[in-house]
Amino acid sequence: MLALVAAVVATTTAASRWWLSSAVLLLCLGIAVWAGRARRLVGLGAAILAPAWGSQLLIHGLTDATGAHVLLAAGPIRITGQGLVTAAELGLRTAVLVIAGLLCTVLIQRHDLVAAVDLSGAPPQLGYLLAATLFLLPRLEQRQRVIGEAQALRGARVGRGPRGWFKRLALRSVPLVLSALQDATDRSAHLAARGFPATGQHTRLRTVPDSANQRRLRIACLCAVVLGPLAVLAPSWGWFS
Repeated sequence: MLALVAAVVATTTAASRWWLSSAVLLLCLGIAVWAGRARRLVGLGAAILAPAWGSQLLIHGLTDATGAHVLLAAGPIRITGQGLVTAAELGLRTAVLVIAGLLCTVLIQRHDLVAAVDLSGAPPQLGYLLAATLFLLPRLEQRQRVIGEAQALRGARVGRGPRGWFKRLALRSVPLVLSALQDATDRSAHLAARGFPATGQHTRLRTVPDSANQRRLRIACLCAVVLGPLAVLAPSWGWFS
């Protein structure tokens, strides 16, 4: 699935067509609805894309200095039609990358993915890096919930509205970062005590099926990661003129 998503994202980004990006986003949402993970996908996507879209709108939509079709000009604000189009196109490209990546995180069994990397003969450092990345978001989400419950029991009042949200963020960010740093320190000590990375043959308790058809599809998708963008961009380079 990761190879297929990488091929789709690479080709869609190279094509730079709003209708193709929109189609990919609708397809991802449809898959999430079918799998019963649409709510989580939309929530995570909104949390990541909202600041990204805001910055793109601010840079390209509200302060564009090159567009000729001026819609509004007041002081440092200069809104042009070309700037809004550019912001929308970049927003769609970013959305494809984020939503497709999040779809993998909500659908793929993390333990199976780590076991597959470990059995593939890849360096053990790669498997550990992948596992740490995949488990980071759920662990931080659970930890910030525990921190919030502990602060509520202590009687910490944050209020409502945007001001309360920022106050809640400030109260939780410091203990969350400190606990993450402490966890990284403890984990490094545990890995060093176990002699990571281990050498020689070792047996995995979890095995992941990998048929010949799956391997062929994976190879085809990895090739499409390179050939897809080349096929899209080659005509604009004048190779066939």
